[in-house]
Amino acid sequence: MTAPPTGLWPLPPRGPARLGRPGAGCLERYETMTIDYSRFPQFMEAANALRGAADSSRRDLWHQRLAWSFADIQAIEMALATADPIVPPVVESSFNPLAVERTNPGEGTGAAQLAHRIRARETRAVDVAQASLEAARASRHLNAFTALDEDDVLRQAEAIDARVRERVDPGPLAGVPVAIKDLMPVRGYRMSLGTRSCEAVMAEHDAAVVARLRASGAVIFGLANLHELAYGVTSANPHFGAVVNPRFPQQLPGGSSGGSAAIVAAGIAPLAVGTDTGGSIRIPAACCGIVGFKPGYGVVDKSGVYPLAWSLDHVGPIAGSVADAALMFETLAGSKTGSACDVPVVTPSFVRIRGFFDDDVEPAVASRMDAVTGALRAAGATVREVQIPELALAPGAQFITMSAEAAQANWHLLEGTGDRLGDDVRLRLEIGQFFLAIEYVKAQRVRREVRDALLRALGENDVLLTPMLPCAPPKVGQPMLTIGGRTLPAAGMLTRFSSPFNMTGLPALALPCGFDAAGLPLSLQLVGRPGSDARVLTAGCWVEKLLDYRLDGG
Repeated sequence: MTAPPTGLWPLPPRGPARLGRPGAGCLERYETMTIDYSRFPQFMEAANALRGAADSSRRDLWHQRLAWSFADIQAIEMALATADPIVPPVVESSFNPLAVERTNPGEGTGAAQLAHRIRARETRAVDVAQASLEAARASRHLNAFTALDEDDVLRQAEAIDARVRERVDPGPLAGVPVAIKDLMPVRGYRMSLGTRSCEAVMAEHDAAVVARLRASGAVIFGLANLHELAYGVTSANPHFGAVVNPRFPQQLPGGSSGGSAAIVAAGIAPLAVGTDTGGSIRIPAACCGIVGFKPGYGVVDKSGVYPLAWSLDHVGPIAGSVADAALMFETLAGSKTGSACDVPVVTPSFVRIRGFFDDDVEPAVASRMDAVTGALRAAGATVREVQIPELALAPGAQFITMSAEAAQANWHLLEGTGDRLGDDVRLRLEIGQFFLAIEYVKAQRVRREVRDALLRALGENDVLLTPMLPCAPPKVGQPMLTIGGRTLPAAGMLTRFSSPFNMTGLPALALPCGFDAAGLPLSLQLVGRPGSDARVLTAGCWVEKLLDYRLDGG
């Protein structure tokens, strides 16, 4: 066996000409970057022999997949990172009074309005549950659920109605149906993880977030379909069927929380739980034209949730409006301080990130972001524009971190039942074995520098402003996307604008901001500092009211 090279990615000649500036840290680069693909097979064979778990006949697939991300990975190799590695800290969410007033709770069709009518005995939770079940039956073609126990749904609703009759307040989500991504235990359901590579396990207890939803009066409304093991953006699940985008059936629904987004967009349930490791809440929300919120790292308890990449995973809400997402987030986070959308109007201040978020975008996205910026300024908001060069290193740091952590979390499946995994997920998990500890640690140091650069750019302003996706939702069956001259797998292209905020742990909100010429949805992204989840949501309420592209039309 040929010995592996000393580093996973070959270093270019270190000539005297160097780019950068004193103190530039991770941005300082060598002028010449020579890519030597010939050393890929050598290292992969050595790593595979060491592990003794994966079939070496798959080497060409590994080589191809790594080659697609090689430039991003080599950027990490070349970075002279100086910051200490960090894990995004667990922070308590502070509810800052910067928001718009919520509409009359007795009006409209959102989750807050629905709960208000149930608590006021204007409608019954059972009637709401039956209507949602009828909608689910009529939408079976969407493949949005992996499991739905109709009797259990009705029992929960009847219990809510009984409490209301007894004048016991069921909670802020009284009788509201909430679908749960099939990645966390729900009492009475078998958690499948969207895979057949392991046996589905009957849950005797709820995950922490599910328990909080029940305590708030929500009706747990089945398990939502997902990209297998939550490791992909198409939700083309080979075991439970591909999720269909209910509003744009020819386009991707996004993933990995595609079933959760489809359930909300189809009007089956007002709310759904998703998880987000590289954009898996925000991407499907954007593809389906609804709202998705990734809280700050550690704000929502992940206890019981099956991990993909432990330092990147987040749990959060998918909803038809920012106000509904805020209401659900407050339950998930265990807040007792009131809604982020219940206080007087204050105009937020924005920082629009240029450069990284202008490169490789479709013209419709660029023009829409310019129009949004103009609308914000016309409404009296301050919008600064900055460039953050450190973001060029974000894709590589995310790729290395996610690949290594996902492979570790699922190594037992690769070793034992890898042949039962979908082809795309198996390949992604196998890739994780080809990163050395030095590459992983280097990526963590880069994460720190990228996060610090983002916070410096944000300054005293409320939120960062970016496009959510570089394009409108792609067509179903497009494995590769070419935008602005760059061709990447769909996962690499669609996560490019969302994943920097997983690796930095910052709260991020996706909400609709318009349509392209073909009528496909476009979305923007608002991002805040650690602990400012409420500030992001309240800024989102303000923007949503200004642009008025909510699912329910207002």
